[in-house]
Amino acid sequence: MNALSQHLTRRNFNACGLASLAGVAGARFSAAMDSGPPGLHEQILASAAKQERARRECFAAVKSRSELQSLQTDLRERFLQLLGGLPERDSPVPPAKIAGQIFGEGYTIDKLTFESLPGYFVTALLYKPRNIAGKCPGVISPCGHSTEGKAAASYQMLHINLARRGYVVLTYDPVGQAERSQFWSDSLGKSRYNLTCGEHAVLGNPLYLIGDNLATYRIWDGIRALDLLAAQPEVDAERLGCVGNSGGGTLTAYIAALDPRVACAAICCYLTTLPRRMANRIEADPDADPEQDIFGFVSEGIDHAGLVALRVPKPTLIGAARHDFFPIEGTRESYAEARRLYEVAGAGERLEMVEAPEKHGLSLPLRTGIYGWFDRWLKSDDSAKMPPDEIKVLPRPARQLLVSANGQVNGDLNSRHLFEVALKRFHRRSKANPVSVRELLELNLRSAAPLVEKLVEIPEATTTLLLVNGNEAADWREATKLLDLCRERGWAAAVVDPRGVGRQRPELAVRGHDYADPLCGVEENLAYNAFLTGQSLGSMRVADVLAAVAMFRAARPRGRLVLCGRRDSALVALLAAACEPAITHLASEQLLVSLRSLFDPATPPLCAASIVPGLLSRVGDIAEVAGRIAPRPVLMAAGIGTTKFGEHVRQAAEPFSSQPGELAKWLGGA
Repeated sequence: MNALSQHLTRRNFNACGLASLAGVAGARFSAAMDSGPPGLHEQILASAAKQERARRECFAAVKSRSELQSLQTDLRERFLQLLGGLPERDSPVPPAKIAGQIFGEGYTIDKLTFESLPGYFVTALLYKPRNIAGKCPGVISPCGHSTEGKAAASYQMLHINLARRGYVVLTYDPVGQAERSQFWSDSLGKSRYNLTCGEHAVLGNPLYLIGDNLATYRIWDGIRALDLLAAQPEVDAERLGCVGNSGGGTLTAYIAALDPRVACAAICCYLTTLPRRMANRIEADPDADPEQDIFGFVSEGIDHAGLVALRVPKPTLIGAARHDFFPIEGTRESYAEARRLYEVAGAGERLEMVEAPEKHGLSLPLRTGIYGWFDRWLKSDDSAKMPPDEIKVLPRPARQLLVSANGQVNGDLNSRHLFEVALKRFHRRSKANPVSVRELLELNLRSAAPLVEKLVEIPEATTTLLLVNGNEAADWREATKLLDLCRERGWAAAVVDPRGVGRQRPELAVRGHDYADPLCGVEENLAYNAFLTGQSLGSMRVADVLAAVAMFRAARPRGRLVLCGRRDSALVALLAAACEPAITHLASEQLLVSLRSLFDPATPPLCAASIVPGLLSRVGDIAEVAGRIAPRPVLMAAGIGTTKFGEHVRQAAEPFSSQPGELAKWLGGA
C-alpha cells in the first residue's frame, strides 16, 4: 500500500476534525500500518454471532409453558412481519382440476392443477391408496431443488411408499421448477436460467424491493395445498402431515411453523443454525435461493431453532445427513435448544432427530425414519401401523408425471407470472409512510471502514472527484483518460474501496463463476448473509462512502465534491448522494435506471448486492431517489434502460470513464 493509500483511521479521523460531524463521530477506522479492519465476510459473521447469542439467551430464559407461549406468539408475529404478511384466501378450497390419472400397484396418482391465487396455477400429484376404508391421514410434500420437481426419483419412492402405507399425499412443483418455469424459452426448450435454484434468484431478488420474499409465495402454495388436501373426501383433516427435504425441508419448516393444521412434520436436510450456514455457504453450496434468506431472520431472533420452537408441542422429526452442506453441528445445536422447549411443554417425546451417515439428500435412512414417525403420530389404530421398511419401487420417467400438456403451466394454462401476482398484491397493500433514504438504510457509521487512495493530488483544487469502486466494473485506478482529464483541469481525484470491493474484496471464490455472478457468486452470497442479519451491502457501502466524504469535507470544506460510480457502485453513489448534501454533484455510469424493470421477465437479473430491501415500497424507484438529490446536479451516463428524471438530471449516451469529454462539459470550469 503506497503512501497515498490508507484506511481511514481513528487518529486520522480526529486529526481531520471529523469528530465534530454529526452522525459520524464514533466511526471505527483502522490504520494502514495496523492489520486493518475485519473483512466484510468476517464482519457479517460477527454480527450474526452476536445476534445468535442474544437469541439463545432469550430461548434459554423460557422456563414455563406461559413463557413458551409468549415466545411463540412473538416469533410468529415477527416471522409474518418479515414475510410481508401472507395473501388472503379468495375461497376456502382452491379451484382444482384433474388432468389425468395413473394406476399403480396398490395406489393411484391423480394429476392435478390448482390455483394458489386466482389465475396462478400449481401443478401437483395426488397419491392415494388403491383400497381405502374410512378416512386416511393426509400429507403434503413440498419439493426440494430439482429440475424435475415432484417427479424426482427419491420423491416418487417416498410418496408411493406413503400411499401404500395408507396415506393420501399431495405433492406439487415449486414455482421456478419443473412445470412452473417463469422464464421458459420455447426456442431453447428450457429455462433461460435453470430449474434448480437459478430461477429462484431471479424471482426472489426483486421481491425484497417491495417488502416481500419468495418464501411468502412458496408458503402460500403450501397453505393452499393443505386446503385442497383437507377437502379430499378420503382425508381426515385432523390428521395432516408435512414432509420435505432440502428446499422442501425449508418449506416444511415454514409451513409447519405457521399453519396449525400440520399435526405432524418431518423436516429433512435443512435445519441447522444460520450463522454456521452463513459461514460455509460460499464454498459448500453457493447457489442463490432467496426463500432461505429472509431479511432479518437472524437479527429478529428466529433462526432455525425458532421455527422448531413454533411447533411445540406438535410432533416433529428432524432428519439430518452427517455430511451435508447444512452443517450437522448446527442441526444438533438447534435440536438441543428445541428439545428443551418441548420438555418445558411436557412433550419431550414429540421431537426426535434421525441422522443418516450420508451426504445431502432424501436417503433411505431418512425415508424409513419418516414412515415410522408418521405411523406413530398420524395413525390412530395400532393395527394400521407397519414396519418402517421401504417397499422397492421403480420411479417413472418424469415425462409420465407431467400434468400440463406440453410441460409448462405458464404456456399451457396461461398461468399468471409470479411477478404479476406480486405486483398486484403490492399495489393492494396499504403503503407505508415514505421515509428518507438515510432512514431506510439505517446506516451504521460506527462500522464504516473504507479504503481511500488519492490518485490525483492538487493541493489548491476546488473540484474533487471521489470515485467509488464496485465489483461489476473495472477499478477506477485504471480509468487513465479520466485521471488525465483531472490533471489537465486541475481537479483532485481519489478512489474509495468500500467493504468487500476492490482491494478490500474477500479472498473467496466460487469455482467456475464470476465473483459477482448474480446466481452463483461470492457477492450474492455475502449479500444474502447480510440480509439475514438485517443489513444490506448497499447500506454498508453507503456508510463507507459517507465516511470518506466526511474526511474530504473536513480537509476541504468548500469546493465541488463530485461523487462518481459505475454499474453496481453507481447505485451506492446515488444512495449516498441522497443521504449527504455535502456531495455537490453526482455522476453515475451504467446504472439500471429503473428497479421496477426487474419485474419484467425480460430484464437480466440483478445481483443481490445491489438490492436494498424495501427501497421501492418505502422510498421509490431510481427517479424518486434522484429527485431527493435535487437541485444538486446529476449526470447519468450510459444508463441501462429508460425512465424520466427531473430537470436537474442530465442523461448522456456515452460512458464518461472512457470518454470524459461529457463529464468535462457537464462540470464546466474548474
